[in-house]
Amino acid sequence: MKKHTSNIIKSGIAFLLLTVILLIPAWKKGHKRTGLYSAPLPDTLTCSVLLDNSLYSEGYSTGYLYELFNHFNGYQHTKIIISPENNTPDQWTRLEEGSTDMLIINAKKDTVPESFRDRFIPGIPLNPEEDIYVVRKDNYRLLHVLNFWFNFFKQTPEYARLLQKYTRNYRIPDNFSTAISREAISPYDKYIKEYSESLGWNWKLLASLIYQESKFKVGVSSDKGAVGLMQIKESVAQKYGVENIYDPRHNIRAGVFQLKHLQNMYRKMGADSLDLIKLTLASYNCGEGRMEDCMELARQEGKNPLLWDDLASVIPLLQEEEYYTREGIKQGKFQGKETLRFVDNIMERYEKYKEVVKP
Repeated sequence: MKKHTSNIIKSGIAFLLLTVILLIPAWKKGHKRTGLYSAPLPDTLTCSVLLDNSLYSEGYSTGYLYELFNHFNGYQHTKIIISPENNTPDQWTRLEEGSTDMLIINAKKDTVPESFRDRFIPGIPLNPEEDIYVVRKDNYRLLHVLNFWFNFFKQTPEYARLLQKYTRNYRIPDNFSTAISREAISPYDKYIKEYSESLGWNWKLLASLIYQESKFKVGVSSDKGAVGLMQIKESVAQKYGVENIYDPRHNIRAGVFQLKHLQNMYRKMGADSLDLIKLTLASYNCGEGRMEDCMELARQEGKNPLLWDDLASVIPLLQEEEYYTREGIKQGKFQGKETLRFVDNIMERYEKYKEVVKP
C-alpha cells in the first residue's frame, strides 16, 4: 500500500513538473505582454511636456521621454501621446479638468502652482535632470503604475542604454582636430540613417539639415507653425499621412517625404548632382513658391536656374523693388540671404561630419 501511494505521489509530482514545463513558455509570453505592473488603464493617455523646448536648451529630455514612454506603451499596451507645450496656467487647468492626463515638469526649475497643489500629486524623477510627471490625485492608479514600472525599468540594461543615449555630449567643437573621431551625431542617428537611404543621401547630410533646423531638439516650434526635428508643418505632415509630428521618427519621416518631393521635382527639370541637393535644401527652407521666383529671375537675367551658383547670384536681388516687382515674380520681396546661409551652413557642417564622424 505504501509502495502504491509512493508511486501515486511520484506520478503526481512528475505530472505537475511536466505541466509547469509546458506552461512556462505561455506564462512568459503572457507576462511579457502584461507585465508585473499591469493594471487597467485607458487605451490612450495624453501628456503635455512643460520643459524648456527652446533651440538653445540643454540636453535632449523631450526626445528621451518619447522613447521612455514608448517602452512603457509596449509593456502596458496603452498609448501615451506626448506634446511639448509652454508652461502656462492653462495647462494646469487642462489637467484639472481631465482633458490632459498628465504633465511633465522639471522639479529643479518648476513646481506645481500653489493654487493646484491640493489637487495634484507628483511622481518619481524620470532621469538625473529630475523631470517628473504630475497627475490628479484621483488618478492615483496611473501614478502607481508609472512608479512601479519605472522602478522596474531602471534595473534593466535598456534603461542604462537609453540614459547614455540622451545624456551624452554630441556637440562637435568648431575648432576640431582630425584626430577626433566619433560614431554618433545625435540620439536619432538610427532614424536618420534609415530614412536618408530613400533620398539617396549620405545620412550625415540629412543629419546636418536636422541640426540646422532644430539642433536635434524635439520640442522646438516656430512662430510659423513648423515643429520638431525637421521643422515640419502639420499640414505638410498630413499630406504624407504622418499624424504625430512631434514624435522624432515620424517627424523625420515627414521631412524626408517633403525632401523627396522637392528633389524629384528638380530632378525632372534637369538638375543633378550637388546642384540638385542645394536646390532641394534651398526650397525646403524658403518654399516652392519662392524658389519659382528665384528661378524665374535667373532666367530673366540670362542665368541657368538649375545651376546653384547661377541661382545663388540672383537671389539677393529679390530684396530690391526693381526686381521683385517684375512680371513673373509672384511672391514679392524676398530676404534670400537667410536661405543662402541655410544652404552654406548645412554643406559646411556636412563636410565636418564626413571628416569627424566614422563611418
